[in-house]
Amino acid sequence: MKILISAYSCEPGKGSEPGIGWNTVREAARYHQVWVLTRPDESRAAIEVELARDPVPNLHFVYFTLPFWKDSLRWGQAGAMQLHHYLWQIQAYFEARRLHQEIGFDLVHHVTFAKHSSPSFLSLLPIPFVWGPVAGGEVAPKAFWQEFSTRAKLYEIARDLFRIAGELDPFVRLTARRSAIIQATTEDTAQQLYKMGVDQVQIMPAIGLPESDIERLAQCKPPR
Repeated sequence: MKILISAYSCEPGKGSEPGIGWNTVREAARYHQVWVLTRPDESRAAIEVELARDPVPNLHFVYFTLPFWKDSLRWGQAGAMQLHHYLWQIQAYFEARRLHQEIGFDLVHHVTFAKHSSPSFLSLLPIPFVWGPVAGGEVAPKAFWQEFSTRAKLYEIARDLFRIAGELDPFVRLTARRSAIIQATTEDTAQQLYKMGVDQVQIMPAIGLPESDIERLAQCKPPR
C-alpha cells in the first residue's frame, strides 16, 4: 500500500516519542511505500545520516514546520511545544491533502505525539485513518499523592486539567469518531477514549526493545 504517516517526533537512535516515530515508519516501510510528515528542526540531519548508512528505498520524508515558529525546541517549555504540535497538526492536514492529490494514499496513520487528548486533522482526509497507539489517559493513584512534593502535586493537577480540556476539544472527538482503527497503549487510555463515544479500541504498547537489545542487556552484570 501507499501509506502516509504523521510523525511530529521521529529520530533514529532515540527512545520515547522520537523512537516511536522512527521505528514505526521504518517497520511499515518493510512492507509498504511510506511517506512521513515530520519536522526538520528536530530530526532531519539524524535521519539523513541514518538513511545514508542504511538506505530504506520505500521510505520518503516530507519536512515542514510552522513558518512563523521555526524551532519549537529552543523555547524549552513543554506548554510551548504542545501548542506548536497542535498548530503543526493543522498545517500537516494541508500538506497531506496536497500529497494525497499527487500520490493517492491508501491509508493515513498518526503516530506521534502519542496523545489521546490532541487531535489529528489528517482524520479529515477521505481515506481510512489509524490513530495510535496513543497514551495519556493514565493518572497517578491517589494513594501516591501523600509522597508527592508540592511541586509534583501541582504538576499532576495541571496535567489532569490539560487532559480534561483536550478530551473536551471537539476536534479530538472528531478524530476519535473518524478513526477506522484506534490503538491505546493502556486500558486507562482506552477507557478515556470510550468516554468520547468510540465503540472499539485496541490495546497496544507503543514502546519496546528489539530482541538484539534485550540479548545485549542480558549479558550485563546486575548492579549491586
